[in-house]
Parts: sequence; C-alpha cells; structure tokens
Amino acid sequence: MKNRKKIIILTLILITILITYGIIYMKNDKMIAVLGYHGVLPTEERKNNDNLVIEKSKFESQLKLLKKLNYKTLTLEEFLCWKKGECKKPHKSVLITFDDGYLNNYTYAFELLKKYDMNAIVFYIGSLSESSDGIYMSLEDIEKAKKEYKNIEFASHTYNLHNHDEKTYEIVNNDIKEMDKVLETKYFAYPYGDYNEDYINALKDNGYELAFTFGPKKEHRKAKISDDNFKLPRLNISNDMPMWKFLLRLLLPI
Repeated sequence: MKNRKKIIILTLILITILITYGIIYMKNDKMIAVLGYHGVLPTEERKNNDNLVIEKSKFESQLKLLKKLNYKTLTLEEFLCWKKGECKKPHKSVLITFDDGYLNNYTYAFELLKKYDMNAIVFYIGSLSESSDGIYMSLEDIEKAKKEYKNIEFASHTYNLHNHDEKTYEIVNNDIKEMDKVLETKYFAYPYGDYNEDYINALKDNGYELAFTFGPKKEHRKAKISDDNFKLPRLNISNDMPMWKFLLRLLLPI
C-alpha cells in the first residue's frame, strides 16, 4: 500500500514537471531574450565600478553558457523575420546587443563573440564617428570591425540625441538624416529607453523597422512576438548579475 502511494506521488510530480516544462517551452517559443550590454573590460581595468561595464571574464562565462546550452544568436534580419511571423526561430535563441559604441567592444568583446561563433549588434552614437578619445569607436574602427568580424552588425543609437531632452518629430527627423551619413540601417535603440509618439513616427517615416527600449527602469523582460516593433524590451545585463540569474533570464518565460 505504501509503495503504491509513493508511485502515485512520484507519478504526479513527474506529470507536474512535464506540464510545467511544456508550458515554459511553448511560451518561450513566442519570446526572445534581447540581451543589453554596454562596455566589456578586464577586471583590472574596471576602475569606476560602473555596473554597465561587465568584466571580460564574466562576459566570456556567459558566452560559454550560451554555447553549452546550444543557443543561437540571431542577426537583426533573423529577429525581424521572426517578428513578422515569416520565419521560425530555433527554440533557444537570443539577440545580443551593445549600446553606445565603446572601443572596448572592439578590443575585448568582438574577439570573444567570434571565438564562440556568436552574432551581436552595436547600437552606435553617430556623432562619435570622428572620435579620437580612445573611449569610443571611430568610423575607421567600425570599418575595420566590419572586415574582421562578419558576426558584428552596427545600427543606430541616434546621431546626437543621447543627452538631448527635447525629442520632437522635427528634431528626431533631422537627427535621423544626420545618422544616414554615418550608417545605413533600419534598426534603432532609444537612448535610455526613452521614446514618444513623435520619435516613433519619425522612425517609421524614415524606413526603420525595429526600435528597442532598455531595462531595468523601463520594461525588463523578454521580447514577445506580439510586441510593438517600435517598443521592444531588452534585458539589461549588468556586472553584478550572478550566473544563476543570467541563466533564469534565458530559461524563464518572462
């Protein structure tokens, strides 16, 4: 009698696990984790403890985990195709993004992404294209990166609206025209995740197809296939995020 009771309990537990896994699997099939990064530096070079600058060793550990779990890192074109409902994505898919265009992306992150055969996107601030301060990538750096790293894409993070409070249609439209001189793209990330209807309308009128916000103060969750193409959430990956939390971000349907 006791053995029979144990078997029933174990069977119920197994059924519960299978049902839970099935629900998670089906929900995740309609979601993609868009990972948001900024800088990548070796531990000894992280002087100001900026949480948006992740240690190189931690970044590599995250890439190793993605590789071990057989995740596919999508291109923007693949993400858009899935978003339109025209393509099926591999069940385990992520989009890796970087904001601003720090030179340390080129120096440290790109080689690791190439090493693990992973794609990534840099949302670049166009006004930095003539940069020579050693902090941000110049146009020359971008051209070198395009030749050396076929797995890296560059898209817009505005030309010069990163610290501009007023964002009327005219201001955004003019900024887009300036950015067109730097990069040819139809993909965008809002600085600090801030947007309004003028912003969205200007992007649409200029042929943009996707625009991403940014967590954690904005929505901090996976992107759904049902999301507005111009209000796509990203998951902020900070230096203090432990690996177990990074793993949960990948696995859980939230």
